[in-house]
Amino acid sequence: MGVKRRWLGYLGLALVLPWVVWFLLGLLGVVPSLVSVFGIPGLRIPASVAIAGLMIAALGFYHD
Repeated sequence: MGVKRRWLGYLGLALVLPWVVWFLLGLLGVVPSLVSVFGIPGLRIPASVAIAGLMIAALGFYHD
């Protein structure tokens, strides 16, 4: 069961990684920022995906 949970953790991190990279590149001005693409109310979309990914990663990397 440990290997499956670890893969679940990596899956969660894979959900978070694109949003973090986009956020950082948006801060540097390389790509349009999340706010300019989604708007302030639309930030719920990437935020909810990132939080879900972090929750999945927390479940995957949890040690009994």
